[in-house]
Amino acid sequence: GVVAPAPVAAAPVAAPQVAEATAAEAPAVEEEVDLGPAAQMVEMLRNSGNPKFAESQFVNFIDKVSKGDFKFKENTVVDRNGQEIDWDSLYDTEAATATASDRQALEQMWAASSGAGSSSMEAGVQQAWRDVPGLDMSDAELQRMMGLAGPGTMEEAWTEAMAEGMPGLEHLYSGGLGGSAAYKFAEDNPYLDDEDPLALAMRLLREGRDREALMALEAEVKRNPESSEGWRQLGELYAALDQDVEAIQCLRKGHEVDPYNLDSLLALGVSLTNELDHMPAWRYLRRWIENHEEHQVLSQGLETPADYDFHEWQQQVTDLFTKAAEANPLDSQVFVALGVIQNINRNYESAIQALATACRLRPNDHTVWNKLGATLANSGKSEQAVVAYHQGLTLKPNYARSWSNLAIAHANLGQHADAARFYLSSLVLNPEATHIWNFLHSAVLNMNGAGTAEMKAIDQRDIAAASKVIEGVLDPAALPKPREELTQPPDEILGSIGL
Repeated sequence: GVVAPAPVAAAPVAAPQVAEATAAEAPAVEEEVDLGPAAQMVEMLRNSGNPKFAESQFVNFIDKVSKGDFKFKENTVVDRNGQEIDWDSLYDTEAATATASDRQALEQMWAASSGAGSSSMEAGVQQAWRDVPGLDMSDAELQRMMGLAGPGTMEEAWTEAMAEGMPGLEHLYSGGLGGSAAYKFAEDNPYLDDEDPLALAMRLLREGRDREALMALEAEVKRNPESSEGWRQLGELYAALDQDVEAIQCLRKGHEVDPYNLDSLLALGVSLTNELDHMPAWRYLRRWIENHEEHQVLSQGLETPADYDFHEWQQQVTDLFTKAAEANPLDSQVFVALGVIQNINRNYESAIQALATACRLRPNDHTVWNKLGATLANSGKSEQAVVAYHQGLTLKPNYARSWSNLAIAHANLGQHADAARFYLSSLVLNPEATHIWNFLHSAVLNMNGAGTAEMKAIDQRDIAAASKVIEGVLDPAALPKPREELTQPPDEILGSIGL
């Protein structure tokens, strides 16, 4: 097989990947309706920190509208083919995790929103809202909530709604730091009888055998459910494989068994940011400061913000990490966290500077280069992002997440053939990251000369067939082994992209 040029790699990214899709890839909505208030509510409710609510029928419905899967036509809801959707069949569909392009669409609609939506949209929103489990809110109260969401930011709307005492909303924050769905172990695991599966996993990772390492880590936590390190490393490996839902499940479990594991706290903050769960991300990042031997002094005597006060959480946690970076300019973890935080804040220049500092302090950490690349792409600097991704992939050539991030950067640059082969390369490395098929579909649609063979393979989610008709897909067997260090000094690499 052909190896895609330049070894690249990825990492348990957070905020970075949120905004990497291009405007051209964002799905369109058929009617010229204003989905801004509803889109704000989706992000606001997902930020509530309640996993059950984030996957509710209401949020799923609006998410599908934002993606173009459902469209409003007169007083009905139709699918992409114009077929009317029955409400009962709609709710048989399992809520899917939003992909980067979905989130981009939501953000675009939010930014462009003004005034109320169409009557058909409001009717659909209200029908979905009525079916939210455990929430008692009338249509009139929903309309007030959407009205609050209109002129300002979603966080301001949420704070004002809470201040006005709207019923049924307070409990949405109660699950923010709680558990999630039970982790599902693989049925057949060849490593269950291994003497030391954790050590075995580390060796497999060094050899670039990530899928096998995943099974070894599963064996570790299945045999020893109290292994905080096992759960943390399993979560971080899932993040590297671009499976954030599973990553958060494992990281939360690791946090449950050891609430003081600093690496778990930081990894949770990162993965939750990547899933747009900003409020619980703030909480975990603050806890990292509170429990850090050197930095905990910064939070002593500082009152914890109210549960629903997004702005106060944002300001306080940003200030804490800024002060921590000033207090110890050699603490790479602080700069990684600060880069993630400034991504949430959409302060990309500060995020880039923080992550560039982290790259100088930890030049041989592929995850840090990936975060820098994603942040550069978020800020519209996709050419520089490609350089950063290549450093990460040089260190870890089988980094599935970085391959998909690299694809997004090429799509941003209008290089859709390259984007397609890199998306498919990521799927070759991890077929379980099924959301990437949506990205691949968009890239192939934008390619000149793409034919029915490509689309058929993608529609059938057939990696082998797609690899035969999309040129330049990597061959995992031909990838070089992971490297211990880069061949260039980090200052030289960063200087080449103006950092």
